[in-house]
Amino acid sequence: MKSKNKTRYAILGMLLDSPLSGYEIKLFMVRSTVYFWRESDSTIYPMLKVLAKEGKVRSKSLFVGRKRKEVFSITDEGRAEFDAWMVSPTGSEIPRNEFLLKLFFITGHEGVIRLFQERLERSKNTYEEYKKIEERLEGLIHSPRREIRLKALRYGIAQLTIEIQWLNKEILEYAYY
Repeated sequence: MKSKNKTRYAILGMLLDSPLSGYEIKLFMVRSTVYFWRESDSTIYPMLKVLAKEGKVRSKSLFVGRKRKEVFSITDEGRAEFDAWMVSPTGSEIPRNEFLLKLFFITGHEGVIRLFQERLERSKNTYEEYKKIEERLEGLIHSPRREIRLKALRYGIAQLTIEIQWLNKEILEYAYY
């Protein structure tokens, strides 16, 4: 499959369960995928127009009071493209990690300790957020989407657990240099 902008798949995936406006897609992402996949308004709205032009989504204007709201739903063609993407091999990923970039260039003992401590605090905070989300998801009705979303969340929890352990070890070891 030819490489395409993955924003399209993030948006098509958000529309699998129900029609949503661009704003609702953004809110759904903020509540769900924001920790591993982010899209901004400047990418969501143009991509919705592209997908509509390609026939992958269709839009419908609704009025909420006096305000017009454009709601998008996935078409059969859009679902077919999404399904094809889901079974295609996952492409290589080159993450952007500012912490690692700073660590690569940092000099000075105090700077390293500060960087490690800052990252440790952020990782612990994110870990706590993930645990709250896990608790909330565990309280929902059992469904295939709930179960797979818990697996994705627990992948993130496992990564953070390892990162926290590594940072604690590095801070202790580096303190003795």
